[in-house]
Amino acid sequence: MHDKRNKYDKRDCLEIGQKAEGVFAGLAAQRGWKVTAASNYANINDHWDVRIEKGAERYRVDVKGMKRLSRRDSSVQDEWIWIELHGVREHDRGWLYDGKAELMAFEKEGSFVIVKRDALIKLVEQLVDVNTTVYSARDARYKIYSRSRRPDKITMIETEKLAGIKWDEWPKS
Repeated sequence: MHDKRNKYDKRDCLEIGQKAEGVFAGLAAQRGWKVTAASNYANINDHWDVRIEKGAERYRVDVKGMKRLSRRDSSVQDEWIWIELHGVREHDRGWLYDGKAELMAFEKEGSFVIVKRDALIKLVEQLVDVNTTVYSARDARYKIYSRSRRPDKITMIETEKLAGIKWDEWPKS
């Protein structure tokens, strides 16, 4: 079995993500969706975690657990979300542009906000200054953050900005 942890995950990012995927899958099943986990290949290369199906509806979903604002932070938060514009691997254009998921599910403290990936692309392109690159996570809000000697490009947007493109929101309780 291939290890899903990338070489830059020095803490618990993988575990946080896997826990969020499990909670999301449980919520989907409670709502009557048939849930199928992605293969390791699809998870790593096609950027989706679960397929949900109900009647004629069928979606691949990339589930995003809550993240820290900075690697130094002790806890995760839900006011800002990280968006990957280019992955940590040279050829990987990242989950926003290269992902095969139709839906993105962003974890909040009490719910998952679900958006269509194509609507998220449009929103990010409206909000983010792609001509400004910063080198500190703290400065990544609406700008491109690039880490030294790494190909990844990420940005942060406020979670509340998803309200205008929300497909659904599933409370955790």
